[in-house]
Amino acid sequence: MKSREIKQSSIIRAFTVLSSMTLISRITGYLRDAVIAAFLGASIHSDAFFVAFRIPNMFRRLFGEGALTPSIVPVVSSLRSIPKGEGDKEIKSIIGTAVLVVGIVTCLGIIFAPYLVKALAYGFTNNDDLFSITVTLTRIMFPYLFFISLVAVYMGILNANNHFFAPAFSPVLLNISMIISLLFLRRFFFMPVYALALGVLVGGILQLIIQIPFLKKNSIPFTPIFNYKSQSVKEVFYMVTPSVFGLAITQMNVLVDTLVASLLKSGTVSYLYYADRLLELPIGIFTVSFASALLPSLSSKTQNNDIEGIRNDLNKTLINCMLFIIPSMFFLLFFGDTIISVLFKRKAFDVAAQEGSYRALIGYCVGLPFFSFNRLITPIFYAYKMTKEPVKAGFFAMFVNIVMDILLMPLGEFGLAFATTLSGAVNSFLLLSLFKKNHYTLNINNSLKTCSKILLASFISAFIPRYILSIIDLGSSFIMRIINLSLAGGIFIITLLILLKIMGIKELESIWKRLRIIQ
Repeated sequence: MKSREIKQSSIIRAFTVLSSMTLISRITGYLRDAVIAAFLGASIHSDAFFVAFRIPNMFRRLFGEGALTPSIVPVVSSLRSIPKGEGDKEIKSIIGTAVLVVGIVTCLGIIFAPYLVKALAYGFTNNDDLFSITVTLTRIMFPYLFFISLVAVYMGILNANNHFFAPAFSPVLLNISMIISLLFLRRFFFMPVYALALGVLVGGILQLIIQIPFLKKNSIPFTPIFNYKSQSVKEVFYMVTPSVFGLAITQMNVLVDTLVASLLKSGTVSYLYYADRLLELPIGIFTVSFASALLPSLSSKTQNNDIEGIRNDLNKTLINCMLFIIPSMFFLLFFGDTIISVLFKRKAFDVAAQEGSYRALIGYCVGLPFFSFNRLITPIFYAYKMTKEPVKAGFFAMFVNIVMDILLMPLGEFGLAFATTLSGAVNSFLLLSLFKKNHYTLNINNSLKTCSKILLASFISAFIPRYILSIIDLGSSFIMRIINLSLAGGIFIITLLILLKIMGIKELESIWKRLRIIQ
């Protein structure tokens, strides 16, 4: 029992590092998006950039941290049982194979950029200027895939060695690079959006460079050797292959969403982007941090076939995560319009852009618990090397997303976002049933009861400040909007903590105790 508490405490400790760094990343990410919104707004240039940036990002999630990182962690963790010299050769072989594969994909992406743009945003072909700009931006930014994929490889190696700081901090460098490029280099380009694209490329290089000192500090090799016959390479390939197919299904959802959005009114792609960025804030800070912290622990437990330990870790991590995710969902639902107004509404980002982004945010928000649950349960499949099951669930969820995109297309940005939510919900139920069918039941009934209490407390906590502020009119100036949001946040947090205490949510007190110990 004591050992499990120590393990859970190590998960919380890793989560603290990850979430702290992710918070810094999200703050700089907001500043980046605020600068983009101010100079590009929701225009054809912003639509072109978001589509072009989405293309290497889509491949990054296929070949980068989406597939490589979770596949590398259990493989590198198992290398601890062999002599260090042999283990280092295996790690170098993994790096070398990644360099070769991602390098080829990057070259092909640059060559076939026009076809990728057509596939992702066919509606852009109706506007020659928009299509040409998007293709050029894609070619400028596609090498970002190469650098960020290597970052993902190093991330998996570092995480397997219980180091989380460098990979979690590196996105800050991307944000800073993009901000500086747009603010100070735009005057040197015919269109400011090209300066922004250059910032993406430089940011990818900086993200790679920052990993090197931490790899050296942990005595981890970082130079490649090209030995694709290595046993570790084979194991990673065995896990990555179905993972790529599974992630390809997820990215197909993105493809369909963007394709349908490109057929709608100008700005729809941008509305979905800005809404998704807000949604990614709680997911990035809490869900991804918990999932990343959970994977090394799961990998060690699966080697001992400790299903009870896995079940215990998942249940506690699920409740801890939902203590943040569910309140975030309701706060975004009730105050998302004000948040978007405060964060983005200036210069080129007008009232129409605010309203469109908020409609998309509402559609996405309801899916937050499902998106988070999927991120948390998937590492268990990876830890058990059950990589085919998420593919099966994802394939059916993709079918649901495509059908709902078409059916809800008349609802515009809200319809496309809500289709994603429905797809996420279907994915959650399928993952649960597939794990139960192929292995053991995860027994999350008690966690769901606790989550229902958090759900009720969060709704009441968000409703009270919304009702109070609807009665008290403090004005709509920028300062008043900040005051409104601050008051709402304060009332929301205080009410939520009181209600959670009354409802007896002991996990909240447990988190604070562990955080105090860590500090």
